[in-house]
Amino acid sequence: MKYLTIFCRVVVGSLFIVSGLIKVNDVIGFGYKLEEYFAESALNYPGLIPYVIPIAIFIVVGEVLLGVALLLGAWPRLTTSLIMFMTVFFLWLTNYTASCIDRREVFKPSAEMKSFPDTCVETCGCFGDAIPLEPRQSFYKDIVLLILVLPVFIAAWRKKFALNTDSEDLWYLGVSLVLIGVFSVFQLKWLFPVSFTIIAVGMAMVVKRYAGPKVWLMALAPLLVTGYVQYYTYSHLPLKDYRAYAIGNNLIDQMKTATELGLPEPKTLAFYTLKNKITGELKELDSDAYLKSEIWKDTTWTAPIADMTYTREVQKGYRPKIQDFKPTDFDGVEMKDSLLALEKCFWVISKDLKTWDPSATARVKAFCDKAQEAGIPVFAITSADYEQADAFRHDNQLAFPFLVNDGTELKIIIRSNPGLVYLEKAVVKNMWAHRDIPEFESAKADNFLP
Repeated sequence: MKYLTIFCRVVVGSLFIVSGLIKVNDVIGFGYKLEEYFAESALNYPGLIPYVIPIAIFIVVGEVLLGVALLLGAWPRLTTSLIMFMTVFFLWLTNYTASCIDRREVFKPSAEMKSFPDTCVETCGCFGDAIPLEPRQSFYKDIVLLILVLPVFIAAWRKKFALNTDSEDLWYLGVSLVLIGVFSVFQLKWLFPVSFTIIAVGMAMVVKRYAGPKVWLMALAPLLVTGYVQYYTYSHLPLKDYRAYAIGNNLIDQMKTATELGLPEPKTLAFYTLKNKITGELKELDSDAYLKSEIWKDTTWTAPIADMTYTREVQKGYRPKIQDFKPTDFDGVEMKDSLLALEKCFWVISKDLKTWDPSATARVKAFCDKAQEAGIPVFAITSADYEQADAFRHDNQLAFPFLVNDGTELKIIIRSNPGLVYLEKAVVKNMWAHRDIPEFESAKADNFLP
């Protein structure tokens, strides 16, 4: 039991550190995920949506601190109780989400109910965009996690472990670094979690070594480290970008279909319900079977009943990483191909002009005016309608044209409102949060590269 507890402590502590850190890296993205969960058509807590960022920060920073505390053996009962609570809660949440998708897969509308009533969250956000698990996969992951947490929880309440000795600290840290290092190399392609763990856990060990076993003081050290990383990524941009629009990505490649890549395509079929005019029998057929059987030629059957027709994905396959980038001008002309064909261009991205940070306007205007003077096209892409965009453009004397795109896609492009993206022939070369937009001449001297 002792060695099982040690094994579980190291695995669970390491997992909490990495899982929390991935979301610390992109807490705005995690906030968007919470918005999906809190929506009226999901968990129905719309009153929490204005507070998603504080809630997200509290969760992700807490996750990291609990992982560190478990490795060090700090506050065993409190730490393991909180970990158990989070594990059970997320087990319920991922099961709810997976069940929602399962219900949608077998849902059959009727004349009284013409569409599926719930909004299903397609990915849980447990590891952010780094590892986009489907809800059912995440549910199974949480079952395994619960199995690992139980021995540690029981051991803590039976007082089978306490605050580590100095030698135990080194042993736990060493094994944890091996686990985190393997995961970072093969799954995340990012070694920062290793250095972060060394600093966060190492600082707590130093505090304990020189200030004595004052647990609250030990907790302060990793809290400061995590808090600084969280402040930086929230105020600027994620340290590591796993999204399709990341620096270095060719957006045309990210938009290629399964057919273009020679991969299996997802298959969605329509399901029709017909009624026999003589017997009153109802028969459901998918669109393939409907055409193959030629039942539509049989006059004893009605045409498909419109209110009972629905579609369902019957075969999974590759979907383009970018599907909803379709910027249009105010005449309704799609500009995607034109933008991606440009030798160089800048995009000013604003998911919502109502929440555009006014402190950014002067920097955006100064940079973009000089870019246009240098012959580099600039386009703003926003979710606003023509009247809003035109009024905003004139009120702020912005000389570049505005295009319209779905706001959800704009949230993915850059975690800043506004944000600036630089492209060369469809390749993302650089991007800046509005706080980091440089002087044009200094950026030009570096070829606008990071």
